[in-house]
Order: sequence, then C-alpha cells, then structure tokens
Amino acid sequence: MKHKAFLPNKKVSIRVVEGDYQGYYNSRIEGINDEEIVLALPFIGTIPVPVRIGEKISIYSVSDDAVYRVDGEIIKRQLEPIPLLQVKINKDIVRVQRRRYVRIPIVLNIQYKLKETDKIYYTYSKDISGGGIRIVLPEVLNIHSIVEVRIELPPPELSINCEGEIVWIDKQEIVVNNRKEEIIHAGIKFTLIEEKERERLIRFLFNYQRNLIKKGWKSD
Repeated sequence: MKHKAFLPNKKVSIRVVEGDYQGYYNSRIEGINDEEIVLALPFIGTIPVPVRIGEKISIYSVSDDAVYRVDGEIIKRQLEPIPLLQVKINKDIVRVQRRRYVRIPIVLNIQYKLKETDKIYYTYSKDISGGGIRIVLPEVLNIHSIVEVRIELPPPELSINCEGEIVWIDKQEIVVNNRKEEIIHAGIKFTLIEEKERERLIRFLFNYQRNLIKKGWKSD
C-alpha cells in the first residue's frame, strides 16, 4: 500500500472499535506493505492496551491535505522484544476529513513575547487550530505585531514553540461583581512553525475534537 499518509515512522491514531478498551490511542507505523501494517503497540501510561487478536481497529493519519483512515483486523500482538501490533488491512484508504484548520475551543496555558523584546507574558487560549490561535491579551498590542509563542499542551505532550502575527484584536466588556471589565482577545496567525510541530498540534486537536464530538459538540 503506497500512500503519503501511511509511511514507516509516521505517527498515527488508532481507534479500537469494540470492547472494554474502545477509544483512540497514539501509535506509529513500524512497517507496511500492500496487505498489512505493523504498528507500535499503544500504551496507557506504562501499561500496554490489552487489545486482542481478531479485534477490529481503524488507523487515522494526518497528511498535508486531509485526514485519512484505513480499517483492519489485529492478527498478531507481541510485547517482546518490541511491543508491536500486526494488522491485516481490510479496506482501501478513505479520506475522512479535508485538511482545513478547524477551530477547537480549548483553554491552554500560553507564553508569548514580542519578537524584539525580552519580556514574557503568561496568558491562555480561547480556541486554536493548525493555522493559528486566539488568546486573551494581558496588554494592548498592535495588529501585525510579531510574537514568539509557546503553547503548553497537556502531558504527556510536549510544548510547541512557534512565531505568529497578530491579525486582529477585539475588546469585550464583561460585568464582574457589578463592575465592568475589559477583556482583549487577539487572533494570531502562525507564520513560522516546523511542519512536524504543526502535524503534532493537528493530531492532538484531532483527538481532542473526537472527544468533544462524543459529548455533542459540533464545529463551525
């Protein structure tokens, strides 16, 4: 099976379709041919996910233009010498979502600073996509300012460092304890981010979005 979304060493998400451990898990393609895919066995912490031979799984991969899926059945599971899953491919690759930067509402800790200064500000996000982020500004900045941004993803994910341009600013008044307060939101477009880091962010948001959808959330 030759496809840009399914290549050795590519990080993927596995969906276990049935059983007590159904859900999404992170994995990696260790090997692939026209009939089978060998995957790194997924773990929950330090415990391997106890999937069984014969279980159906779906494998999702983020590429530069879309999210792709291929379905299969586990035919071998091993712990030694390397924890692996061997999966028989049952169907052709399906494009399940066009690559567009869906905004996901999520609060993440954010650090940023103007590129030409050393002062670091600490704030949080309101929503984020693969193309940019909306944050609450603790100060007034100008549109087109360039900022260096650090996005703190939940453990065990590592933080993401990138640069962005402030493309819009919006002020909102709220009432707190009978007093009016002004909140400044800023939209930051990513202008400098390593593609592997963008892919990692999109993969995190893809899994997070799946959990939101289970709870009834719908994207714009």
